Amino acid sequence: MARNPVHEMMSQPNHDERARQMFVLNLKFHVGRKIRPANKAIYEKLAKPKFVKEHGREPADRHDIGEVMWKEPSYLMFSALNRDAQELMWDAVADPIYRQKERLEKTYDALHGSTKLKGSLSLNPKFDPPRGIKEVNIHLQPVNYAADYGANDVMAGAFYEGGGNLYSMGGGIGTMESKAEVIQRFIKERFAGFTPTRILDFACSAGGSTTPWALAFPNAEVHAIDVGAGMLRYAHARAEALGAAVHFHQMDAGATTLPDASFDLVVSHNAMHEMPVKTQAAMFKESFRLLKAGGIAIHQDVPLRYSEKDAFGQFDSSWDLKNNNEPYWEAYATNDPVKMYSDAGFPKDSIWHGKFDQLDKTVAWFVSCARKP
Repeated sequence: MARNPVHEMMSQPNHDERARQMFVLNLKFHVGRKIRPANKAIYEKLAKPKFVKEHGREPADRHDIGEVMWKEPSYLMFSALNRDAQELMWDAVADPIYRQKERLEKTYDALHGSTKLKGSLSLNPKFDPPRGIKEVNIHLQPVNYAADYGANDVMAGAFYEGGGNLYSMGGGIGTMESKAEVIQRFIKERFAGFTPTRILDFACSAGGSTTPWALAFPNAEVHAIDVGAGMLRYAHARAEALGAAVHFHQMDAGATTLPDASFDLVVSHNAMHEMPVKTQAAMFKESFRLLKAGGIAIHQDVPLRYSEKDAFGQFDSSWDLKNNNEPYWEAYATNDPVKMYSDAGFPKDSIWHGKFDQLDKTVAWFVSCARKP
């Protein structure tokens, strides 16, 4: 399955909307690949000497570097352009979504109300999404991840998928393989012969990495959880449109109400970097609790490891923390998956973490896994 499959719930852009999106895409390419790399030279030639002159020593960490870089006009120009490009991306994504809002809602109603449902949707009207999600428009997405505007609202999911598709292209990430399919290859290589019959996707968002599990394992029962009602309605309708049997639930990844030892495989895709440390650790503990004996937990995310970067690399990566509404960016970049797995109860000799290439080599995702005895 392609990373961005076409389906009924997609908001297809018209000619002018697509042209605007392509302009934004090229702007993001230019800022990211032509302007951003020059920031290192600005640091070495301008900012660093100023810091040494003022403090009598070299910058010790990313915070020291930030002290001087945020005073450099050239860096401020980059930052403004990068922020503007992200905001323009959402403007370009919004146009076709709002133009087709009524159609999307009617399509949701039709898919959800079908007598031939393959999966299900379970929303909890008493559920209160975590503050860290509902009070922050992550990635600057104008419709909050936890938004719920009514019984057939799907805006959060529509924006998530539309923005995600354009953002991944802007970041140079290929579209021939979904993140779930990357992990399916990983399983074949590391756990040959493993065939799960019950699968859980933590923090599934719009379901883009959930449906490939149902399609790849048609005899398995696939469940997925997230905190936003609008997001889950979209994910449910999207799955039905693609013919994927998935059971969606409104739950917190760190405190589900699913029964003990009820899954063979639990996964998450690009979820940890949207969670505080406490929730990350809680999700790992839930992973252990929910797995049957011999079950496998796999958590995949962006390849951001501060331990692999020098001080300038850490500073450069930290831009998203405050400028792209990523409050848990550094909490993820500095986390310790081995400790979280161990604290959750997984044997240390079953734990692995490292990079795993997407098929087209456009990105090597960070993957960690462990097996319950």
